[in-house]
Formats: sequence, structure tokens, C-alpha cells
Amino acid sequence: MKNLKSFLLAAFTLTTLTNVESAFAKESACKNQKTVVLDGYVTMTFCEIPAADGVMIGNNDDFEAAPAKPRDFQKFQIGQFTVTQLQYKTIMQSEPWMANGSPLMYVQEGDSNPAVWISYEQAKQFTRTLNLIDPTATYRLPTEAEFEYAARGGTKTTYYWGDEMDTNFPFFAGNIGRESYAHAVDSCPVPYLNNRMPGYCANQYGLFHMLGNVWELTEDVFVRGYENAPTNGNEPVKGEPNAVHTTRGGSFLDDTNLISATWRGYAPPNKGYGDIGFRVVRIPKATR
Repeated sequence: MKNLKSFLLAAFTLTTLTNVESAFAKESACKNQKTVVLDGYVTMTFCEIPAADGVMIGNNDDFEAAPAKPRDFQKFQIGQFTVTQLQYKTIMQSEPWMANGSPLMYVQEGDSNPAVWISYEQAKQFTRTLNLIDPTATYRLPTEAEFEYAARGGTKTTYYWGDEMDTNFPFFAGNIGRESYAHAVDSCPVPYLNNRMPGYCANQYGLFHMLGNVWELTEDVFVRGYENAPTNGNEPVKGEPNAVHTTRGGSFLDDTNLISATWRGYAPPNKGYGDIGFRVVRIPKATR
């Protein structure tokens, strides 16, 4: 393990930059932004989600997301964007979305496009590798409750932009036309608006595509209903090693009813799909 850590530290230059302002963060209110440099120009950007008590998570109108119950959160950092193909192959030196030199179904190759066809186990290995190369923080997948809290962007509406679907914001089946693939993580659905107001589709926490584009893996084992869900929103629901894990957010393949902060999907731990990606939570370690 020591040799592996030394190799990783030598292979990837990692620094943490405080208050680095990107072209998107300026418009999208990413708080206390942290940019981690993985290798040269390859970076990951994190936004801080504030601590809060009594945040209602769930949906009483959906038996799989009921009962809605209050959760408490300590502050945490979450990726401003879904993990990209460039970030994944930089860290893992592999491309699960490719086979025999050609992209798999639902894949558009691109450095800024989401890394898909990634299983829960592969996503976990990605976070474990980040933990080895950055001793100043702990990296992991978000809990299901953290994802919903962050996706809402501090709002109580059906979507972070309001109570009615607005095709200006998410990539989903209703606005992608014949483009059956996930789009660049830093883009927005309307090119005219995207050019004039980069980042306009981010939510109030500065996060892109928490709804739509791709489903995203969480740390939680999928259990129907929230009767026994922990009050601590930073704590995942645990289960057997081979249990399915919850996914959130909906994707470019889905209709309006699945593009919701509360709708829950799931995926087996050892299989990837073309409409499922992931993002990372970063918890800075306490300093003395």
C-alpha cells in the first residue's frame, strides 16, 4: 500500500486551490469553491453545501420515497459537476464506456462528457484512489439524502427552478431530440442561453445537472421507504455487499416524472449503464 501511494503521488500532482473562480462558478453561486488539480490541467471542482437541521427528505406521495422525514446535515463539499470521462481515465487509466475502440451505446466521447458505464464498485474505487493521493480530505460517494438536499439547492419546490417542468434546465427525453447520449457536464440545454449566460442551468448551490443528463450513484443501499432511514443525512443506509444501490436525478432517457429531486432509481453494484454516472463528495480533514 505504501508503494501504491508513492506511485500515485508521483503520477498525479494534486493541489487544493481556495476560492478559485471558474467561468461557471461566477454565475452559479458555488460557495467556498475548492478546485483539486489531478494532473496538469485536469481538475475537479467542489461546492460547499451548508450544515442544516430538520431538512425534509422524501416524498409522501411516492411510497418508495415515503415517509418524508427531517434529516440533519453537517456541511460537506460535493462535485460541481458529474465526473467526466477525462477525470475518470486520468485517475483510473481505463475507459469503461469504450469497447474495441468504439463507444458503447448512449455514449458520446468527449473530455467534458460524463463518465458512464461505471458500476458502483468502480465508482467506489475511484474515490478510494482519490483518498490515497489527497491526505487532506476524505472522498466518497454522496449519501442519498445528501444528493437530494444538494439537488434542491435550498428550495422546497418540485424542481430547483420551480414547481413546473422547464425544458431550459435539465437534459431529458423531452428536449434532447435524436441526441441519445449524455451532454457535456458544463453545458446547458439551450445553446443561445448557454453562450450568453454560461452556467445558467446550475442550481442555487452552483451544481450542474443534479436533475437530468445522467442518473448518479449514491452510497446508499436501496431500501423501499424511509421508515428506518437515519436522521443523520450524512450517514448512508447500509446493507449486504451485493445489494443494489440507489441512483438519483434521472437522465437524458427519462420523461418528466423521473426528473425529480425525490425520485429513486437503483443499480446493481457490479454493472454499469449508459445513463448512469456519479459525482464525488469531499470532506476536508480537521487540521490542528
